[in-house]
Amino acid sequence: MQSIWMIRLSLLSLLVAVILGGLILIHKAFPLHPAVWGALPLHYELAIWGWLVQFVMGTAYWMFPRHLTGPGRGSPGVATTMSVLYNIGLLLLLFSSATLTLGFVFALAGRGCLALAVLLFGGLMWRRVVSYKNRK
Repeated sequence: MQSIWMIRLSLLSLLVAVILGGLILIHKAFPLHPAVWGALPLHYELAIWGWLVQFVMGTAYWMFPRHLTGPGRGSPGVATTMSVLYNIGLLLLLFSSATLTLGFVFALAGRGCLALAVLLFGGLMWRRVVSYKNRK
């Protein structure tokens, strides 16, 4: 279930990133408003962290070999925490681009949440890397 939500949210991020990127490209040809350039950091963060990384994590969580015993993909609680933390971090990161006064604090908190989510993901995946050749 966590992989489904991560992939859905990554595709939503892709849609928003494409819309922002298209708006920026239109602005280059036909100047709309100088504030359009303010959407460039949002476009980058959504394209890289919102779409690409989250899509890879969601797909890998679904595709890696399942555990032979116990929960197939590891602890569902840890996986849910990873997914929620990741998206909270992404929202904080996006909010940091929109605010001037506390932008650094939100960016730091967002990057921290993303880092923690990636570490949880690594822990979940590390235990699933197995060799079935030597199993009995």
